[in-house]
Amino acid sequence: MTSGELLDRLRLDLDDLEEPQLWSDEELYSYIDDAQKMFCRKTDGLPDATTPAVTQLAVAPGNSYQAVHKAILKIRGVSRADDGRPVEVVNYEDLAAKCMRYDGNTGRVRALVIGEENHKARTWPVSNETVTLNLLVFRLPLVKVEDDQEMEVDEVHHLHLLDWSKRMAYLKEDADTFNKTKAAEHEQRFLGYCAEVKEEERRKAHKPRTVAYGGI
Repeated sequence: MTSGELLDRLRLDLDDLEEPQLWSDEELYSYIDDAQKMFCRKTDGLPDATTPAVTQLAVAPGNSYQAVHKAILKIRGVSRADDGRPVEVVNYEDLAAKCMRYDGNTGRVRALVIGEENHKARTWPVSNETVTLNLLVFRLPLVKVEDDQEMEVDEVHHLHLLDWSKRMAYLKEDADTFNKTKAAEHEQRFLGYCAEVKEEERRKAHKPRTVAYGGI
């Protein structure tokens, strides 16, 4: 479904077909946009390995801090573009335990440190080379929903986005629209669905183990 088709369905569900309408198209599109973003925040987000602006970091000699795209929710893995070797992703809090420190030395990039600043990562050690790092990430949608357009979230989830959209609609501060009870009901439905999706994705990502049975 496109966002325009979702808007039509949302207006139908809200029984908002007669003029004057209680919610403008602009308002409903903003609710759908928020629903798509919230779905990504409550699940793992959209997997991405091929959008250069999101998944590539150009590292220069002497440069350690790297700006990462604001849509990234999680960096799943990093590799070098030149030889494909993996680059370790390290939380800032784990540097000491790994005996990693910034002591003024430079070298070949071996790790990418995250969590020191929002929307930034830091190479370890400070780079003495020019290299591109390829990221495998989970991210938010890149395009704001403002008109009739394709949705970035898979279509199987589209109708469930309407629950969050209705939650937003019923929280509009207007005597004819505000309904705290209905807003709470749709919020719980949406959050419950997101939890199911997250668990489903966790099961799919789990590798089955081979059990070997020994003789007596």
